[in-house]
Amino acid sequence: MEAELIKTLLKNDTYQATQAKLRHSIFSDDYGDIYSLLKSSHEKYGSDLKTEDLLSVWIASNPVATASERADFKDTLDGIKRAETITPAIAQDVIESMWRQDIGRDIANLGINMSEGDTSAMMKLQSLLEKVSTSYMPDEFGEPTTDNIYELLAETSDDNRWKFNIETLSRHVYGIGPSEFGIVFARPETGKSAFLISIIAGPGGFCQQGAKVLYLGNEERTTRTKLRAIQACSGMTREQISENPDLAMSKYQAIRDRLIMQDIQEWDLDTINAYCEKVKPDALFIDQADKVTIAGNYNSSHERLRELYRSLRELAKRHDCALIGVSQASAEAEGKTRVDFSMLEGSKTGKAAEADLIIGIGKAGSADDNEPDNRRFINISKNKLSGFHGYVIAMIEPQVSRYVE
Repeated sequence: MEAELIKTLLKNDTYQATQAKLRHSIFSDDYGDIYSLLKSSHEKYGSDLKTEDLLSVWIASNPVATASERADFKDTLDGIKRAETITPAIAQDVIESMWRQDIGRDIANLGINMSEGDTSAMMKLQSLLEKVSTSYMPDEFGEPTTDNIYELLAETSDDNRWKFNIETLSRHVYGIGPSEFGIVFARPETGKSAFLISIIAGPGGFCQQGAKVLYLGNEERTTRTKLRAIQACSGMTREQISENPDLAMSKYQAIRDRLIMQDIQEWDLDTINAYCEKVKPDALFIDQADKVTIAGNYNSSHERLRELYRSLRELAKRHDCALIGVSQASAEAEGKTRVDFSMLEGSKTGKAAEADLIIGIGKAGSADDNEPDNRRFINISKNKLSGFHGYVIAMIEPQVSRYVE
């Protein structure tokens, strides 16, 4: 039925009515090339076409084609010319049937890839099944972005974001919202995890604002991280919790159902994606993001990290959640108060290119180990959310995993 469909699509009105449903991939090779030629001709001339028109355009576009290639192309067009014209309703049925066949081929190929160990195939398959859950083919191009000023203001309002509960920070960067991707990085023992725990579980943190938070850890065990969350929420030290655990739990109860922590050693992106489907978080934290497994062959670690962070950004969009990935800073940042995204370990630009917000945490070297400097310099070196670039100072309270002004 491909010949009959192509002949019907020679009519400009029929083509315009069905173009949103048409793709080169649903046609076999020969007819796919003719469809592409037909499409470009309709877009250029905007009128009904004949097979002779397509032949003339093809010859003009392929001046070095051999006599045999010209003969083969003309034979295919002659077959279209002899075919019956079908009604628009039948054309719709034919297109849907071709979509089913094309999607069936894609599903089969992904199944083969999965059996051969391609861990990324599961996410691709899930994405494909989501797209066809209600229909085998696209029905419309979708609505263009609104120009209603009130809708635009509401959509981009800070009210849609989860606020950072560190006042020196939130005065410049209010927070992070659905589908937005941030990176937090620092040198070891600087306070990255305490920063995350503070904005998640501390007073006025994401959980107290009503967010359902999923914290995925592949560095230290999340049993330790969960205890630190209880400390941040209750304001109690480990010793105080040991002395009065019931009091600590009574204070933690307010956010208990909104914070899920999970160890993810050796998890890949497909597993994280499936877990997000189950949990449906408002905010997702991955500590450390660089250690997440991603399928594929890469020429360098930089190339792998660039693809990983691109996929994490897509993950935030897919689940419409705020996502913050944690990374290390390179040795260049050691002992520095001012750190920027060029000091991200493993990728100076690849990771940074995907982020909406990048926060680097620096600290001054302490002259006296007996009196550590608890100041932390929170550097905003990329900020597509509010535009502010610079640094603010906060104090870390390591005994209760909180950052305060």
